[in-house]
Amino acid sequence: MKNRCLALLLSTLLLAGCAPSGPAASSAPAEGKGASGVQVDWSRLEERTDRLPDTDGGRWYPDRTDRLIPGPDYGPLVPYVGGQAYSFNRWEREGEVQEYFSDWPTALYGLMTREGKIVVDPVYQHVTPYTCRQGGEDLALPVLLLARVDEAWKDSNSGLRYAVAAEDGSWMTDFAFVTYTNREDRLFLLRPEGCTVLDSATGARQDWSWAELGVSEDEVPEMLTFVQHVTGLTWLDQGVCLGQRADEDSDGSWENAQARVFQPDTGEIFWVEQSQWDQWCGEDADRRWSVCEDGVWENGTMTITVNGRSYSLRDVPEGFWLSLRRGDLAILGGQGGGEDRHYLYRLSTGERLLEGRYINLTVDPLRPDSFCAAVLAGGWTVYDSELLPIVTLPPSGTNNWFYFNLRDGILSFHDDSSCFACWNVETGKMIFYRNLGLGD
Repeated sequence: MKNRCLALLLSTLLLAGCAPSGPAASSAPAEGKGASGVQVDWSRLEERTDRLPDTDGGRWYPDRTDRLIPGPDYGPLVPYVGGQAYSFNRWEREGEVQEYFSDWPTALYGLMTREGKIVVDPVYQHVTPYTCRQGGEDLALPVLLLARVDEAWKDSNSGLRYAVAAEDGSWMTDFAFVTYTNREDRLFLLRPEGCTVLDSATGARQDWSWAELGVSEDEVPEMLTFVQHVTGLTWLDQGVCLGQRADEDSDGSWENAQARVFQPDTGEIFWVEQSQWDQWCGEDADRRWSVCEDGVWENGTMTITVNGRSYSLRDVPEGFWLSLRRGDLAILGGQGGGEDRHYLYRLSTGERLLEGRYINLTVDPLRPDSFCAAVLAGGWTVYDSELLPIVTLPPSGTNNWFYFNLRDGILSFHDDSSCFACWNVETGKMIFYRNLGLGD
């Protein structure tokens, strides 16, 4: 049972530690039920007011560490949320300084080992394990994207810069990049000074300056803004779009503007009409997202067709639709009993696995047969691939954001007003826990 007794004990403890502030749970029990027959009685949760203490696996370095020190012995590193802060934007308009304070807390991220040992204290604005869609499936690269802000960088990208690190912490770049994309296992990144191609497995890189690519210093700010906020950065078979120009005889329309295309494999720069580039992007998106799935309902059966193969799902109410598919799993959504209703099915067997008001699904990109599903039925319950509960949260009257993710057997959970926690889903052991929240 993979140490399930410990897992269920931790689930009970977490109920109080993760309970968002707000009205108490209703005394009428709202039950959620999975295919395993697990019942959750929320009425048992009302009297708990204590909080789970912060938990981790100790420290890799004895002193506070505000940067990743590359080394060979960490093993795969796991992002964690270790604190929060409120942020504000400041700018000058017509000689007057303007400020905007965000109502939402900003998470501060650090890095730890799979055993919960802290390697970097919470100093990053984001830490993202690189995952993208390719051929309709998730592709995971062995790198982490780290983000920091600095006033010295305020003239571009609101002061935010990215660095790339090996997932095992063995190498790391400097904080030099403002945006990024990938093609298979290589990253393409833009810097204020030029662009870079990076091998995700080794960290080997090739850099180009804007002068080498024929981009003048005066063009750079507008080109970066155009790529970041208008077209986005995409690496196609044909190359990468680095801005556009309007020819003297152009009618000024978007379609007839000229797009600058850089082919990193050859170093070539060429120009095409923007309409041609847009067509290439559409064709690439079709391949990347594999939009070849459909759902048709008839007489209580939903037939899902994925890439020409059909699956029949029974006992589906009329008006439901295919909300999400990941591998062999599909979420159907619709209205039931006057409220939103969602079902999780396994396509290959037609079996309904879980149901609830809402269902969030995360599939492990490194272990495609492993998944976790969060079901809202009164409160949130997270189930593992065997449909056994990992953690349960009581109902809440607040509108907090709920995030969870599964990667390489580590489940992370983040409620932005109360806590961040990580479990090893194989052992059922909670490896890390932090109370969050900034009060009033």
